[in-house]
Amino acid sequence: MRSIWRPILDRITPYEAGKSIEALEQELGVDALVRLSANESPLGPSAHVVAAIRREAPHGHLYPDGGSTALRQALAKRLGVSPEQVMAGNGADELLSLIAIAALEAGDEVVIPRPSFEPYTTAVLLAGASLRESPLAGYETDLDDMRRRVGPRTKAVIICSPHNPAGTIVRRQPLLALLDALGPDGPLVVLDEAYRDFCDDPEYPDGVELLGRYRPLIVLRTFSKIAGLAGLRVGYAVAEAETIERLNRVRAPYNVNRLGQVAAVAALEDEAHWARTRRVVIEERAFLSAELGRRGYGVPPSQANFLLVRLPDADAARARLLRAGLIVRDGAAVGFPGHLRIAVGTREVNHRLLAALDAQSPDRGNR
Repeated sequence: MRSIWRPILDRITPYEAGKSIEALEQELGVDALVRLSANESPLGPSAHVVAAIRREAPHGHLYPDGGSTALRQALAKRLGVSPEQVMAGNGADELLSLIAIAALEAGDEVVIPRPSFEPYTTAVLLAGASLRESPLAGYETDLDDMRRRVGPRTKAVIICSPHNPAGTIVRRQPLLALLDALGPDGPLVVLDEAYRDFCDDPEYPDGVELLGRYRPLIVLRTFSKIAGLAGLRVGYAVAEAETIERLNRVRAPYNVNRLGQVAAVAALEDEAHWARTRRVVIEERAFLSAELGRRGYGVPPSQANFLLVRLPDADAARARLLRAGLIVRDGAAVGFPGHLRIAVGTREVNHRLLAALDAQSPDRGNR
């Protein structure tokens, strides 16, 4: 029989997003499930965003602006770059795929941390390139090891900071040292900053500020986390105008829907909600991390809106939390067996989580 499908598909593991909240509520008979497995915003979108979506909804029969012009202009103004340096995408996931389509060919190599965000691997392999994986040093990205893995066939290096799923960051001086070592004729550097809005470490670098100094560099960001627009799928890339022009050649027309575009512009306008979400996450991250540590669980320092928690019998703990109405991410599924990845919730949700952990491990609750 003639083969239809590309052999590379046998090496691709479909991304497992898990069952919907609605399906799990019906299956478990629970009415108040809280999903802490997808790193979603604890506050959701602002009222200003919801109003903008309502105003735009009657125009849903019309194609969106194919170039996301208003959004790109608003982002350019906020970031201090030109609109030609910005491209909007259907989440950062689409942007990763576009970079791979535009830049990678058979025989190319891409250096990525291991473990890291799963779509990196999918995009690279589907483009026909090869992976050179750099193991984390504990929970930290090892930039020295990544640099040693760069060779003559290396087309790109992907860095995730804050790292998903570890939550740790690449600090300014080590990043600058890597970029200096790679040089202007080095491989493309993709800096994924999806969780940057939750960073309060003064050593965290701003990738956009590095664009004029280092080439080639692409910075990826998203509205899914800080703005609470995960369901609308809006991400963006910032780079030199020439790089964005190349990416636009492989971008599908109308790739960002009408509601997503107006919601993202409205989110940029509502700076108070943006700041409030950041404040809540930073405060609750510190509270939850301290409480988990007090109970004897291992919690690496996180600069994201989630914690990677090491605990005994993680599988059983995850199952019991689910029965208590709390969905958390299996650490083994993201490269960290014996861990759970838990999104930071509101104080009420975090107390509920801690109470569930104490109930399943009474000896820990008294430490």
